[in-house]
Amino acid sequence: MDNPSHKVFVVYNPKAGGENQAEELRSTLSQHFTAPRWSLEIHETTAEEDVTSVCRAACDRGLSLLVSAGGDGTLLYVANALVGRPIPLGIIPMGTGNLLAKVLGIPSKLNEAIKLLSGDHTTIEIDTLKVGDRHFLSNVSVGISPIIMRDTSSEQKKQLGMLAYFWTIVKRSRLFNLRHYILTIDGKSRRVRASEIFISNIPFLEKATELYGPPKTLQDGQFELYLASAQTVGDYLRLLWDLFRGPSQPGSKLYHWESHNNVSIDAERAPQMVQGDGEIIGHTPVEVQMVPKSVQVIMPLPTKT
Repeated sequence: MDNPSHKVFVVYNPKAGGENQAEELRSTLSQHFTAPRWSLEIHETTAEEDVTSVCRAACDRGLSLLVSAGGDGTLLYVANALVGRPIPLGIIPMGTGNLLAKVLGIPSKLNEAIKLLSGDHTTIEIDTLKVGDRHFLSNVSVGISPIIMRDTSSEQKKQLGMLAYFWTIVKRSRLFNLRHYILTIDGKSRRVRASEIFISNIPFLEKATELYGPPKTLQDGQFELYLASAQTVGDYLRLLWDLFRGPSQPGSKLYHWESHNNVSIDAERAPQMVQGDGEIIGHTPVEVQMVPKSVQVIMPLPTKT
């Protein structure tokens, strides 16, 4: 980005992050994106507006960079405006999970994340998970996780961070009911019993030293599908051990498959809630399609070895 007057549009969710971060965000952005090289516009979101439409309109006016400053929900809306467009997505992680930012190695500190966007960096074209006409960046699931996400308040997440989800699990021990599903992976159907079916854009614990798969797994044209048959909190904790020793091992309550095209999930009895990137998006049946390399995202330069 060496040419002058590059237009940067930052979408800021004031409900994300700490109470005093709004002023810090604006000040730091202004320090790094200075005229005449940059033309900076900061848009503060409201509950009533369609954030994706706002971003699409900004793209249509001409942009060099579109930035999400917020949590995974804000990121989701911003990214949907960029599918198929040659405009990179910048991430300033200010939420509770920030899963994609962690996988990409984006700094969690505000100043460092903004410095990355205005300075030296690279871009990666990532796959998305398409449900209906919406694209999701990290995961789509049915079972325990949508209920946990629905029942964990924003206030709890601000106070406890990721521990808020575990606290909800402890309080809602009856979550772990096994339900019957018809699971179809790339055209092959099977009947399964599960407490959770989780479709991920990345693998978990592919290596013992990595909780999440490396960034290259975001562009491998492949879903990771995890099925859990946990029935108690103890079973749920054992899933962590199953991840370390490998899903689908004898006695494991965690199973793993791969998909390159589409996955559909249908509950045999009552429809079950579906979440995508932490947002409740409907009920089963649900079909998830792979859309290879559909969004460009900024990340740090590879570490020299």
